[in-house]
Amino acid sequence: MNALSTIRTTTRMLGTIAPRLTAGIARKLMMTPRVHQPREWERGALESAERITFRFGLSGLRWGSGGPVVLMMHGWQGRPTQFKQFIAPLLAAGRQVIALEAPGHGRSPGPESNVYLFAQALLDAAAELRGVESVVGHSMGGSAALIALGEHRYAERAAVIGSPGSLVRVLDRFADSIALPEAAKRSFFDLVDERVGVPASELDTSRIGPHLHMPGLIVHDRDDDMVPFAEGEAIARAWPQARFLATEGLGHRQVLADTGVVHAVTSFLTDTAALQRAA
Repeated sequence: MNALSTIRTTTRMLGTIAPRLTAGIARKLMMTPRVHQPREWERGALESAERITFRFGLSGLRWGSGGPVVLMMHGWQGRPTQFKQFIAPLLAAGRQVIALEAPGHGRSPGPESNVYLFAQALLDAAAELRGVESVVGHSMGGSAALIALGEHRYAERAAVIGSPGSLVRVLDRFADSIALPEAAKRSFFDLVDERVGVPASELDTSRIGPHLHMPGLIVHDRDDDMVPFAEGEAIARAWPQARFLATEGLGHRQVLADTGVVHAVTSFLTDTAALQRAA
């Protein structure tokens, strides 16, 4: 029996007897990231980066030392070096790249994390930096980028890659994946809302998108096995000024290494004439 099967069997049984207890276990399980070391192909990016630390201990990596800033945020259990393929073309276009380590990830503090903490980290970093021109987020990092932009326009354009558009749907899929019984599932939603401090229903691009008065690029792969393609479509429907780029056969992570995607995102981020037209 694999680990997921064990968890499903346990939550199915315990959730019927003690739904609140089971919900608490599920909440902690969902919000506690595991540490994943950079893979071999990422090591060059790590070695060429400058480590920077923001107030409150938030950590990040920087490439380049001048020009407009492209701020990047990885996904859940991800790493800044997963953006390796974007670094060289952005530097060549005169940009400086700063990729954050989200709360609870890498050297950034916190035993737990969530999408709202990701968003607040982006706002904290942008407040310290000068010249943030654009933001790029992958998976949960993309959702966080949009949530943060809904609170404050800290960048002039944004690109989100393989990102969910609704925290409610994320929670629902997680609860179903571990077979939470209905009563435990309701408690799980309540506990997440309490922990995050903002109702999950408010962290939804259907609410945020119409207020994003800036150019955007949404990239989502039809074969994404972690975030359904329909999530990218939902973000596109809600964000009037965003363009939607659908890819195939790349899945959830390989999309970050695809040369076509890298070119499309880099071109979008560095199109100065389009930025001036949108101003």
